[in-house]
Amino acid sequence: MNARKSVILLLSLVLLICLSACGGKAETKAAEKNQATVTYLEAKSEISQKKADAVKRDLAKMKEVKEVRGASLENDIYMALTVEGFDRFFLDRIRKGAHDRASKKYPEDNIHITTDKKLSSDLKKLETELGKNSVEKEEVKKRLKKIEDDMRG
Repeated sequence: MNARKSVILLLSLVLLICLSACGGKAETKAAEKNQATVTYLEAKSEISQKKADAVKRDLAKMKEVKEVRGASLENDIYMALTVEGFDRFFLDRIRKGAHDRASKKYPEDNIHITTDKKLSSDLKKLETELGKNSVEKEEVKKRLKKIEDDMRG
């Protein structure tokens, strides 16, 4: 009887260790999935992207957001959020939440938030060029104005 209890106790202990090890990996994967993809430009770009990077850091914490793109120039901050799956049913709420977060950080600036995929692609191209310093300030201004016009429809 004691040998049988010892075997059951040993099997239970092994099973408990296996389950706790598997649970740790699942949490790590879940934590990795909650991290939005973000490219920070402040160290790379000659045109200051400090405000855009600060807002990106804040918006990347939103669980619905999978990717954050953005750029800033003077008092305008443009952000594009990638939202996937079921969360796309709540785009208005997500954009409003993102705008509120950004406005708390920079209340004096004009915040522009979009979830449009084409505009996200446009901001991604602009980020790449800002990172390579291959675009002039006037060109950035012109392209951001175009993005703003497209946001309005």
